Amino acid sequence: MAGLPLPDDAANPALAAQYAAARAREGKVMAILRSLGPRADLVEAFVSLVEATFGAEGALTVRERELLAVAASEANGADYSTAVHSELLAREGGARDTPRDAAMIAFARRLTLIPREGAEATAALRELLSDDEVYDAIAVVGLLNLANRAALATGITVGDDL
Repeated sequence: MAGLPLPDDAANPALAAQYAAARAREGKVMAILRSLGPRADLVEAFVSLVEATFGAEGALTVRERELLAVAASEANGADYSTAVHSELLAREGGARDTPRDAAMIAFARRLTLIPREGAEATAALRELLSDDEVYDAIAVVGLLNLANRAALATGITVGDDL
């Protein structure tokens, strides 16, 4: 890690409650939650956004959302998120050699690396996906860019999961 201490259960009671909820949900406190710092309200909001973005309801399949997460994380060089989401993608059946998967990967990379080309990236994705699916893709890539920034800024690794 780059020297910024990650909060633990002793940080404050509200944060301890968020970490306890994470342990109940995941069996551990993932380092990505710890990388958000000591504000329990930010952790709670992030968890809610993750649940909404990756939950069962959505136009894209869970596999497709994980594919987007891996592509955005790889583009950012965010090893923590790449590792976490690669494992989840593998559980969902992995990437497929299809035009649809290729379009989603290209979209995630372009929106991540050249955000000012977002409208063009969206237009290209709409050639293969419905508007609802494109909105899901935007949400996944946006969320992963937030998470990747926190992961990279704090230097977390999967070894920082508690």
